[in-house]
Amino acid sequence: MSFKGIAKAVARLPHLVGKTAGYASETVDPEFQDLEDRFKLLDASARKLSEDAKKFKDALASMLNHQDMFASTLLEVYHPISSFSASPTDASPGSNEAPRRSSTKQYKETNQTSLEAAHEFSTFAKTSREFLLPDLETLERRLVAPAADLVVMLDNVKRVIVKRSHKLLDYDRHREAVKKLKEKERTVTDEKALGKAEQAFDQSTREYTHINNLLKQELPLLLLLKAPFIDPCFQTLYWYQLKVHQSLYQSYSALLQQPAFDTSVSAAVGFEGKVERQAALLNDITVMAKNRKPSVSVSPLSPDYVGAAAVSGGGSSSGVGERAAVESPPPAYIPNSVPAQFSSGVVYVTALYDYQAQAEGDLSFQRDDRIEVVERTADPNDWWTGRLRGQTGIFPGNYVA
Repeated sequence: MSFKGIAKAVARLPHLVGKTAGYASETVDPEFQDLEDRFKLLDASARKLSEDAKKFKDALASMLNHQDMFASTLLEVYHPISSFSASPTDASPGSNEAPRRSSTKQYKETNQTSLEAAHEFSTFAKTSREFLLPDLETLERRLVAPAADLVVMLDNVKRVIVKRSHKLLDYDRHREAVKKLKEKERTVTDEKALGKAEQAFDQSTREYTHINNLLKQELPLLLLLKAPFIDPCFQTLYWYQLKVHQSLYQSYSALLQQPAFDTSVSAAVGFEGKVERQAALLNDITVMAKNRKPSVSVSPLSPDYVGAAAVSGGGSSSGVGERAAVESPPPAYIPNSVPAQFSSGVVYVTALYDYQAQAEGDLSFQRDDRIEVVERTADPNDWWTGRLRGQTGIFPGNYVA
């Protein structure tokens, strides 16, 4: 605001306070008040339209992107799991790349019905995205941009209305000043002040009358454009929302006919049931871990290894030896180190689980078998080479201790 504007605001302040308190009169124009009320309704409708149009466009773009990412996630989750597996992008037909071992554990094969349902969802999501994506540009051109332009135009009109209120305030305060000077017994100084007040009143009257008449002429023309502009925009928004809903309903209604989708219960109820089952399973696993008895291993590769001296106890009782084995922390693993008790250089490990060979070259063993380690790495989650019952092969390092 300029210095001149600040000076005018200060000059208007006493009359504005008096008008608010009810001590100063205010000129009322019923015709303009009616137009202003109708303009406020138009302004609120236009802003609501612009806000909803932008939200709808952004929500549609976000939904299409989310569906695409969700379909990719489903394909990743339901990708067939086995001891030899490639990534979904590497599993293309005709690929010459050798499959890589994805895990040391044996998994249950992926249900073929679930895998087909994941591919079907990906297909439907891609089809919906290709069908609805061009509408984003149409929404921007036919709805979002025109609504934003209308809001900008209405903001300009609102500035003129605010200017009219300022001119009305000047008109009222100068009229009050002239009225007070005329009602009192005037001196020479008062006569001079009355002349200046009448000049200011005449100027404020002309300015207020001009802007007031201008608004009363132009606002009706603007309000007449409400139906030709606002109503079609609302209809456009409605029809595009209907198009999106119909497209998604038709696409996913066909998808729900797949046997993998259970529509007998709602998604919320089904999710709650699965959460309860998984929580119960985790609770059982926790109880099993708590009830597991500590074991003492003579293998330096085992996390329970504490050394031969601690196990034998040097003449101590077996109870003291067990307690020392449980309370002592496992030693740090040193790559390529050979424990002192294996003077011959041969290292044995004990199988913690059963393992059946998944491919040629794997070594099968049963729980508690003692396997001779032929070659190993520093990573216990890697594949090691061992010998058992005259057979040599590779086995998962985290299956032994």
